[in-house]
Amino acid sequence: MDSGTEAVGIHPMLVDDLGQVAELEQVVSPAPWSPGVFLDCLKADYECWVLRSDDVFGYVIAALGGGDAHLLNIAVAPGQQGRGFGRQLLRRIIRVAHERDAERLLLEVRPSNLRAQAIYRKVGFQLLSRRLSYYGPPQKEDALVYALELCGRSLRCLYQPGDVPGKIS
Repeated sequence: MDSGTEAVGIHPMLVDDLGQVAELEQVVSPAPWSPGVFLDCLKADYECWVLRSDDVFGYVIAALGGGDAHLLNIAVAPGQQGRGFGRQLLRRIIRVAHERDAERLLLEVRPSNLRAQAIYRKVGFQLLSRRLSYYGPPQKEDALVYALELCGRSLRCLYQPGDVPGKIS
C-alpha cells in the first residue's frame, strides 16, 4: 500500500473505507478481523479512524464508555511502518479519549509484538497484567494488558515538536 501523492491525513473511517481496511487487516494480523467486525464497529459508533492519502494505509479503533477507553485495533501497512504513523493514530485515540473524559486507555498486545510494546511504553502506557491464551487461532498467545492513565496527567505524548499547545492534530 502506497502512501500516495496526496497529503497524508487522519480521517473518520467511512463505510467506503472498509474494503481497504479489511484488506490491510489481512496483511498485518495473524488473526484478522472480518469486514463485518469493522462494519459493526462503525455501527456501534466506536472511534474509527483511518490514515489515508490516495489509499488507506492505517487505521485505529477504540471503544469508549464507563470512564475507560479500550484500544481494540491499530495497524499500519508494512511498507509505511517505522515512519511515525502508528504513533499518530495512537495520539488521535488518546486525544479523543481525553476529550471524552475517559480516565484511562486500555489495550492488549501480543508479547511477540515488540515494536508495538515499545511505542506504547514510550507514550507512557504501563503493563497491568497478562491474559493467558487470549489470542486464538492460528496460534494461541497470551496478551499483555497495558493502561495509560489519562486523568490528571500531562498529555505531552499528544504533542510533536513544533506543536502549539491547545492545537492538537
